[in-house]
Formats: sequence, structure tokens, C-alpha cells
Amino acid sequence: MLRARAQHEFANNAVARRAVESLTNACWGGDGVTALFLDRAVQRAWDRWTAVCDAGGRLDWVALGRLLLETVIVAGEAFVVLQVDEAAPGVPLRLQILGPEHLDESRTDGSTLAGIRYEGARSVGYWLFPRNPALAGAVDSVYVPAERCLHVYRPLAPGAMRGVSWLAPVLIALRELDEYLQTALTRAKVGALFSGFVRTPDGSNPLAQNGAVPALEPGVMVRLQPGEDIEFSEPPDAGAHFDPFVRAQLRRIAAGLGIPYELLSGDLSAVTFASGRHGLLEFRRTVEAVQYALLVPMFCQPVVERWAALAAAAGVLPADADATVRRWVAPEVEMLDRRAEVLTDLLRVRAGFTSRSEVVGRTGWRAEDIDREIADDNARADALGLTLDSDPRKTTQQGQPTPAAEAEQ
Repeated sequence: MLRARAQHEFANNAVARRAVESLTNACWGGDGVTALFLDRAVQRAWDRWTAVCDAGGRLDWVALGRLLLETVIVAGEAFVVLQVDEAAPGVPLRLQILGPEHLDESRTDGSTLAGIRYEGARSVGYWLFPRNPALAGAVDSVYVPAERCLHVYRPLAPGAMRGVSWLAPVLIALRELDEYLQTALTRAKVGALFSGFVRTPDGSNPLAQNGAVPALEPGVMVRLQPGEDIEFSEPPDAGAHFDPFVRAQLRRIAAGLGIPYELLSGDLSAVTFASGRHGLLEFRRTVEAVQYALLVPMFCQPVVERWAALAAAAGVLPADADATVRRWVAPEVEMLDRRAEVLTDLLRVRAGFTSRSEVVGRTGWRAEDIDREIADDNARADALGLTLDSDPRKTTQQGQPTPAAEAEQ
């Protein structure tokens, strides 16, 4: 019931859609969570595979991850089937994302509960419908071992084996806010139906054909029978209470989902630099928890391990290739003052608290590649006799020539 109601709100409620997309954009973004390998050959092979990793042949790694995260947020859980397509070029691994409706919950026996087979506290396999039973009708489920299927969800309690929609705490608030907004809109429409009523001695109504009562529309003139009168209902006007109530409900929904109110509503009227930064700092912790405590261990790392094994078996990678992930690169929540963040990184590098490779690695680039590009740019500028203000060899941050540059002159 929770899953069905959450999916309904996501499909039909603008606030719910905005909330889910805000979380998805922050946690996965337009670049996704991807691996940065120690071995460059492994990195190139991984980059080629991520472009063709979808079993349906339509999406890439970024789009698949986005679909997975949206399904987990709305439905509470998702399944990733690791298919081996021997006819596919390169690494034969392909990924298929399935929603929880594909789980055959009717399968229950001594070791199987609601479609999931267990050995002790560990799940060892899943009974899954190959096609959505709501669309394909009666289909038989097939057993998929756990080594070929990932079950991605956020456990809400120790030992929880199923996920719950992240919208569950705010479903009532989402529904009531939507109904309130629709009611306010209807009230405004009724208030705009300004009509006139004419009472004649004989009750004749030449404005209507066949004695039909004309519809109530702006500008219409309705004639009444003698002795008849009209009385309108007077619903209370939203007035000054409309805006505060809607904002309070939106804050309640934002708090239940762990996202800033301004991000959910788009209302930046009351944001200051300090309050905006404080909200983004807390939201950054929420996003990092989703990225590194859910997506990486339950989806990204298992896929990489399966991919590396199949890549070595298919001869795409040598048997001794180092498929160790140097770091997982995930989207960052940018603060309001990007310049202050860059200066902070600069001070940390100069103080020895971190390295340039660490700072550059957070962007998805390698420091070696950046250094090579800088050297190529400098050599090209020197060959052409160019002195750029961005060249720290020749100009300071204040735009003054460096002592080395003055000596050359």
C-alpha cells in the first residue's frame, strides 16, 4: 500500500516529483557515481563499458544509476540483475533495473519468505518476474541467485530485509497539501464566475433554449422565475493564512525527506548567506550518506567486482590487471561561495593536510592528466610568445610580474 501510494504521488503530485528529483540530482547528478581506477588501462575499459551497460540497449551508466536511485526513493527498493550477454562485444556484463513489483511475493516455503530465499540472515536468491506482471499479465517467476542480482535498499532497522519508500513519512502531508491547493484553486475559479440574475414577471428566459438552465459562466445573465431567489455559499477566503500554511507544509515535507526547504519549494525570499550555507552543509552530509553508505556498497562496488571478473575472463583485461578502485567520484553539493571553497583547498594543500591529487580526484580527473595539460598549455604559450595573466610562472594573483619574469625581461 505504501509503495502504491508513493508511486501515485510521484506520478501526479508536483511537490513529490520535485522532492524526488532534488534528491536524485544531488546524490547522482548528471555525472553519476563512477570509479577512478589505479590502472589506466582498466579505466579505459571501464569507460567503454559504461556506455553500453544497459541490458535494454538504451541507457548508459549515469542514466541507469539515476533510474535505480529514483526507484529506491519512491518504491523503497530495487533489483539489479547482472546479466551475461555472450554475444555482446567487450565485457559481456549487462545491467537490468527492476522495481519491487517484479518480486514474486507469493513464493514462500521453509527457506523462502515473500519471494526471497534465505540462509540464516543472508539472502541467497530472489524469485523475480522477467516482465512487469501488472503489464504482461500472468507470467511465471524465475529464481535468480544473489550473486547475479543486487538488492538495493536503505534498511530502516537492524536486520531489515526489505526497503520502505522514502516518501512514507510525508505521504499524508503531500496528499493534504495537494488537496488544499486544488481546493484553493477551485474557490478562486468559483469566485471568478461573476454572473447576473434577472427576475421577470412571467419568468420567461429568452437567453436559454428549450427552457434549459444556462451554465454559470463569467458574464452570463440568468433569468429567474417570479418569487425565486438566489443564495450563494460563502466559503472562507484563504486570505493571509494561505501562504504561511503552504510554507509550513512544505517545510514539514522537506524535513521528512532531509532536503532544504528552499530546494523543495524554490522560494529563496528568506534566505541569507549564513542560513543558506548552513542548510547546504547539513544537506551535503545527507547526500554523502546516500552516496557512500548506500549506492557505493550496495550497487557500484558489487558491479565493479563482477565487471572485473568478467573482463578478465573475456580477455578484455589481462589476468594480472589491477582493478582496484582508487576512489569513487560522486557529485558534490556546492556551497554558496565557491571562491571560499577553492581558497580552503589551497590552504589545506599548502599546509600539507591534503594533496593536489586528492583535491583534483574529487572532480573525477587525475592530477597527472591535469599536470600534463598545464605543461602542454605553457609550452604552446611560450612558443607563441604569449604572456597570460593566468600563468603563475609570470604573473602573481594581483597581476604583477613575478621576479623570475622580470629577470627574463
